[in-house]
Amino acid sequence: MRIMFDTNAFDRIQSSAEDLERIVANDENEYFITSIQIEEISNIPDARKEQRAKNLLVLCKIRAQLVYVPAVLGHARLGWCVISSEDDIYNDLLKSTRSNVNDAMIGSTAKREQCTIVTDDVDFANRLRKHNVLTLTYEAFIRDL
Repeated sequence: MRIMFDTNAFDRIQSSAEDLERIVANDENEYFITSIQIEEISNIPDARKEQRAKNLLVLCKIRAQLVYVPAVLGHARLGWCVISSEDDIYNDLLKSTRSNVNDAMIGSTAKREQCTIVTDDVDFANRLRKHNVLTLTYEAFIRDL
């Protein structure tokens, strides 16, 4: 299975050595990451730098592959994004307040890369399911390993 973790899942992974071992040991899954999750992890404040470092190490341990997000002015880094196609779901995932640009970019990328998103964000998961993006809660993902 092709898996992409919502950023909130990394804290849960690194807080359980048993979960991390099970994830690493499972060679049936491929893991993907975008520049958005990398930036969100990197922006963890210095007061929590140990957590930031552990989250980055999780990416290495699961051998996460970098995939590009849709090009969104002011949010996507040049060289780490792609021009979206007509069937891109980015705009459909956006809330009217545009308060979820990062989530919409991650969701759009997951759809394009045919990844299952692991997230405990119920609203985000519901938006993704409307566009046939598979989602799992963290608990369901760990249980099914």
